Amino acid sequence: MKLDDDKTRLLLAALANLPQMYGRDCRVVRWAFAYRRLRNKLWWQSRRRFLSYFKKGPPRDNRLHVFWHLRGGLGDCAVARLAVLAMRQHLPRAVFYLHTDSPYAATALFEPNEQTVLLPPGQPLWYKYDVAFETCQSFKTVHANRRRIAEIEPDFLPLLDKMAHRQQEVACFLQDNYLLEDLMGLFLVQKGFARADWLSYLSGLDFDPSQAPALPAGLTSSVRLERFGLAGKKYITLHDGIDATFSLHGLRPLKCWPVAQWRKLAALLKARYPDILLVQVGGKNSVVFDFADISLIGKTQVADLPALLQSSLLHIDGESGLVQLSRGLKTRCVVLFGPTDKRFFGLEKNINLKQDVCGSCMWLLGTSWHVRCALGYPSCRNLDALHAAQVLAAAEEALSERLK
Repeated sequence: MKLDDDKTRLLLAALANLPQMYGRDCRVVRWAFAYRRLRNKLWWQSRRRFLSYFKKGPPRDNRLHVFWHLRGGLGDCAVARLAVLAMRQHLPRAVFYLHTDSPYAATALFEPNEQTVLLPPGQPLWYKYDVAFETCQSFKTVHANRRRIAEIEPDFLPLLDKMAHRQQEVACFLQDNYLLEDLMGLFLVQKGFARADWLSYLSGLDFDPSQAPALPAGLTSSVRLERFGLAGKKYITLHDGIDATFSLHGLRPLKCWPVAQWRKLAALLKARYPDILLVQVGGKNSVVFDFADISLIGKTQVADLPALLQSSLLHIDGESGLVQLSRGLKTRCVVLFGPTDKRFFGLEKNINLKQDVCGSCMWLLGTSWHVRCALGYPSCRNLDALHAAQVLAAAEEALSERLK
């Protein structure tokens, strides 16, 4: 991945100026941006000084203590896991502390031990650690105690400098990645980059996203299936919904396939595979399917999901966190893409379906893109054009391998 060709540099320059474009002749806009920068600076400085009196950091021993803020939902954390494991190869003695925005997401991805600590919900003081990273769509180094690193892991300094150089190339996005992440997403899609490739580049680790390490056996054990009555059963998992942390206010997410099509698909699957159960998984933002053989909506914990998907013959879903979780599982997915970009989010192992009627509108409307179409349609036209017979054909292709 290279960002130093003239066309890419020009595009970055154009996007860097875009947020300021309408402020050139408007003091209010310029003041708003200046206020945000000042507020962020003063808030973090004040917060650090105040909370430092009450909260302690990790111990000061002969190991590096590395803080990871894994932002976003389960899918975001599943992608970030690749960077965490790649970093572990460089820092085998270090202690990693994992903090997630999505409650308990880390429990589906990591097994805690003396070198991997799953932090409880709260506001950890990242500057108390020797190194602190933040991941979501991007990878950002937010803190590094170079003196401690030089004493304990001097061989890590060149990698730290490498990632600093690469992150500086896109500093226009990373300086306020909460505000500009949507703009960065549009840049990545326009350049044809895949999401995990971007983490690989910005982290300096240059890991191969297609070689995702398997999830630990303790997380995928079929023993977890016993309380759901699925031990030893043949089943397909279905998921229709988005991250439970979003408030939908009664609206149907644009990423979700029409329920009528789900119903048709279920009938086709039951006719074709009468001995295979249809098991629906999901949370509070999922519509309960009355045509599923078993509904586990609201009955599972996040830590149950790896085992449920690992033992599934096939997982059928919209583009979701469960699909990203499958990176570390043997199970293939049939993924129904709507407003999100197939090249950016799609995994090679899966069968990714998209009727590209109008393109990808993610990031155009801020967080409201989850429920509002940028063109004003009541539902996603890409998903409306995807029919049950097409999904059945993809399911048959995937199942032919598992049922040999």
